[in-house]
Amino acid sequence: MSQSPGPVVTRRRLGGELKRLREGLGLKLEDVARSLECSQSKISRLENGKGVPRWRDVRDMLNVYRVPEGDERERLLEWARTGQAKMWWSDYADVLARDMALYVEYEWDASRIDAYEAHIVHGLLQTRDYARGALRSFWGGTLSESQIERLVEVRMRRQEALTADHGLTFRCVLDESTLYRVVEDGDVLARQVEHLIEIAEAEHVDLRVLPFSAGLVPASRESFAKLQFSAGIENGLVYVERPVASEFLADPADIALHDHRLAGLVNASLPEDEAVPLMKRALRRMADA
Repeated sequence: MSQSPGPVVTRRRLGGELKRLREGLGLKLEDVARSLECSQSKISRLENGKGVPRWRDVRDMLNVYRVPEGDERERLLEWARTGQAKMWWSDYADVLARDMALYVEYEWDASRIDAYEAHIVHGLLQTRDYARGALRSFWGGTLSESQIERLVEVRMRRQEALTADHGLTFRCVLDESTLYRVVEDGDVLARQVEHLIEIAEAEHVDLRVLPFSAGLVPASRESFAKLQFSAGIENGLVYVERPVASEFLADPADIALHDHRLAGLVNASLPEDEAVPLMKRALRRMADA
């Protein structure tokens, strides 16, 4: 059973269909805006999946595009309703930065994610204590402990995407340094590595490690993730996480570049049957320290 598309992908899917209908009739944005007595930017935002669709607006657009009663019209109106849906992450708007809130939406809707983490364990793989320590280090006194705890809750909720019936396939390459970089304290790190060993057993999770012995791999300087979707976002998206300003990339050239980088990282990394023994060795070294 796969997860039904959430509002972000549904908006993109709806927007693409509305644009197809408009162009099929040879109408320009200004023609539709004039008929609906609204701005061209409103129509453009809906077509690009950036605006929250109002059911009435979509109905009026379908009337302009002469879409008759029937399955197609009902499907598009249902997408308009889904595009307005409030999802669980909306409850954390007080602590989620805008770019991370958007990433969580895309992550929840993705059918496949390929990620590389250069410095810390990926959020979908973190234990609660590790997540708390990482967030404390990142926000360093900027947020209160109660705000940190709410962000920890977000990370734990995000991990529901890794349940078997959600439909997400996840491949993650971790730099070997993440197995040794202490977050909070040694006990927290040890439990985190134990958790990685456990989660590597899941069929829909492919956990790999880029070993020190691989040397300097060109694509290993910064963390990023490639997200693919069953519908609505044809070529997928790349999310590049940076300390100051994270970035979403949708241009086909950027997607192709990061596909190439991913291929290089996967090529240089150890598959699970070799990565898990490496994790166990890291645990033994911690115990002997």
